[in-house]
Amino acid sequence: MSEFDNKLNRHIDKVIALQNSERDRMLSLDELKELDLSLGMTENEWKMMMEKADKNVELAQNHFYYKNYRDAYSVAESAVSVNPYLTQALIIMADSALKIYETEDDEDFLAKAEKHAKDVLKQAPAENRAVEILSVLNTYKTSERKEKKKLLKYGIIGGSILIIILSIVLFKPKKEKPINNTVKFELIDAEENANAAWAQVENVTARRDKLIPQLFSAVKINNQELKGLIDEVKALKSKSKTLTGNEKIAADADLQNKYQKITALINSQKTSDAVSALMIQVEGSFNRIAVEGKRYNETVKKYNVLVKKYGAEYPQFKIKSYFNGL
Repeated sequence: MSEFDNKLNRHIDKVIALQNSERDRMLSLDELKELDLSLGMTENEWKMMMEKADKNVELAQNHFYYKNYRDAYSVAESAVSVNPYLTQALIIMADSALKIYETEDDEDFLAKAEKHAKDVLKQAPAENRAVEILSVLNTYKTSERKEKKKLLKYGIIGGSILIIILSIVLFKPKKEKPINNTVKFELIDAEENANAAWAQVENVTARRDKLIPQLFSAVKINNQELKGLIDEVKALKSKSKTLTGNEKIAADADLQNKYQKITALINSQKTSDAVSALMIQVEGSFNRIAVEGKRYNETVKKYNVLVKKYGAEYPQFKIKSYFNGL
């Protein structure tokens, strides 16, 4: 373990001890910094520590976006253990705890969601999301209390009613079997997952689209094939702006394939250091597109299987195209 890691761990231990103590108030961030500097931490190490906490907030947000709620909670918690004044991290913890309670029925996270939402309001009294979370939690608590009273009061009556209902059902003429809403919910969930995965593909292609014009400007074009490809790209890029749905996915895949052909041609020629540096960044964006495109195709496969099974019952759900620009 490095000396910096030792200092980081000591800092985290101090923050946790202060949070668990019965002090009237938590030390301010400036006071925590002053304490760390007095114990041998350098200004640069302090800055590195705060930057690490900020990156963990971004990572926690990504986990939450992809519904990895326990990972989101854990990473946000590590950020708060370094900087207890990261309001966004506290919001992610409150939101993640609420989602864990809703999806896993884990009672421990009901109390955690309430605590973190109240911690947010201590730092940012006008934060609407914390108020919304507390309101939802209050609804759950009220519903649970009412439900317990009803079960206690009407247990015997409920049993009698159940017997009556069963008797009626046994002698009632059979009706057409109702549509299973569970399947529809699965389709909705699968479609939303596919849409979210495509949004991530668009995020990484946006990075590529910022770099490509810089590359075109830096390259001296003396190759007719290269000129032709660049003209095709410009036309396709203009056309894709008006497309949506599967047509947009197909156009973006075609665009990616043409970009890869262009960069292969540029690589085959002697280029300047500036062009080489840009090529490294562009190829890095291609790698990220390949990763996110693969994830998108995996989620689309699950969605398309459901559509092929149940599409006749739910015609509003349509097959999605795969991203073939990998």
